Amino acid sequence: MMIRTMLDNGLRVTIAAGMFALAAVAGAAAKTTVYTNGVILTMNDAMPQTEAVAVKDGRILAVGAKRTVLTKAGANAEIIDLDGRTLMPGFIDSHSHVSLTGGKLAFANMSPRPAGPIASIEDIKAEFRRWLKQHPPKPGEPLVGMGYDHSQLKEHRHPTRHDLDAISRTIPIVLIHFSGHQAVLNSRALEMVGYDANTPDPEGGRILREKDGKTPNGIVQETAWIPIKLKVFAATYAQKKERLEKALDLYMANGFTTALDVAITDQEMIDAYRHLGRDGDLKIDIVGMPYEKFADTLLANYEKDRHYHDHFRLAGVKLVLDGGSPGRSAFLREPYYRQMPGEKNFRGVAFFPNQADIDDKVSHYYAKGWQVFIHALGDAAVDQVLHAVEVAERKYPGKDRRTQLIHLQLFHPDQMDKARALGATATFQTTHVFYFGDFHRQETFGPERAEKICPARTAWNKGLSVTIHHDSPIHPPDQLMLIWIAVNRQTRSGRVLGPDERLTVMQALKASTINAAYQLFEEKAKGTIEPGKLADFVVLSDNPLTVDPQKIKDIKVLETIKEGRTVYRRP
Repeated sequence: MMIRTMLDNGLRVTIAAGMFALAAVAGAAAKTTVYTNGVILTMNDAMPQTEAVAVKDGRILAVGAKRTVLTKAGANAEIIDLDGRTLMPGFIDSHSHVSLTGGKLAFANMSPRPAGPIASIEDIKAEFRRWLKQHPPKPGEPLVGMGYDHSQLKEHRHPTRHDLDAISRTIPIVLIHFSGHQAVLNSRALEMVGYDANTPDPEGGRILREKDGKTPNGIVQETAWIPIKLKVFAATYAQKKERLEKALDLYMANGFTTALDVAITDQEMIDAYRHLGRDGDLKIDIVGMPYEKFADTLLANYEKDRHYHDHFRLAGVKLVLDGGSPGRSAFLREPYYRQMPGEKNFRGVAFFPNQADIDDKVSHYYAKGWQVFIHALGDAAVDQVLHAVEVAERKYPGKDRRTQLIHLQLFHPDQMDKARALGATATFQTTHVFYFGDFHRQETFGPERAEKICPARTAWNKGLSVTIHHDSPIHPPDQLMLIWIAVNRQTRSGRVLGPDERLTVMQALKASTINAAYQLFEEKAKGTIEPGKLADFVVLSDNPLTVDPQKIKDIKVLETIKEGRTVYRRP
């Protein structure tokens, strides 16, 4: 337990962390706080570890030897005794969807273990029936579950409309895949969006069919599921506010002091964040990125909105070039390892088959001066990104842009070299190694390509700015689990997948702090413990650098501190 001590003219008052009333009195009297008597990891190569850090007015006042820091802090400083715990910079999210995470918390949890209770299609049916009984939808509203993963189901297949019809044929039912790139609809939900045997596949999407090749089987992918997606995630302001607050509680409990909401689609969500900020309910920083279809409207005041106001800002534009690999919509250079019935040399889905369209979009963003964040999961999609960035750089050269390449499951050394030359950065969805590594070996990429998924170490060695992300709600916003995956690269079965791509613990910690700050142009204020930076910290039960690497995922977040104020404390 951390102990708080007040120094005042030689009088020492010791306060247990749980005694909130006395702590509040002491905090009101103190102008400066000093953290000491624990492990303090700074992420600053000039001083990787230190004895004490002093905080004043939300910023770091001093770092160094305990005696020196106490002197700078002054006689009235409040002393926080870390009691041997580890303090380090707060985690900075590299890519996720806070609002969608809140939405998932409002739906039935269909995630496989360890993130949820689902192991079979029968479990999905049982969970829907339980949810329907406890949360009956209003007339016309869909019953929604989110997070299923067909690769982890006992039946080793996607559910279909027939499975969901067994729950109800009168209530529309929507089962969202963990990837967010596809869903399963029951017959009533298919009727709601007007999908039948005569409906063609939309551009950039697929309506999967039954054996007759015509009748929808309920599975809709990419753009084909957008019509029902808009209905599913529609919410009142009060509902959005409640969902955001629940999601933010989850992020803070996992040590995040900065989180991302990528692919915002409407002004209402931006307004919800701003209202939360004005009301004092936005306790950590949120970085928003409008989806490209809405960017010209939502980024109209970019020069103003790119700066934080009440803990919220808009960083730039999100562009998506392909889908997800478990759903076979990532765009690959070479065909998928196993071809499904009816496929021949299937390489996934290019959302923009015409390269000139991508070139024009990225050049437009560069002309606007927006930072660009581009989803490119498959290596063919990465080729598209690099071509577009190269074209845009020729048109608008000479600016530090830090265009972020996102997910990068298949990313080759030649592409890394080009990305570095173009000043781009890389964020890897490393969770795939654990959650889907075995599946990728057997189904999507095959043994050889699977060894090199999310090649973070090679990219690091090439000199790229590297971060790692969970992509919540795709995977839980658990950064310590993510660090464990990046360091060990073990699959569910225990196989080490691509041992040469393992990050060191320090690299994984930097990928979660200072590198993430750099990719957002926030490295001058965040990411390391240095004088003048924001006092954004996380307190951990153990030191990730000294515990058995296999136990990193078992480390607990004890406290999250944003600008010197505790926003989460473990009960």
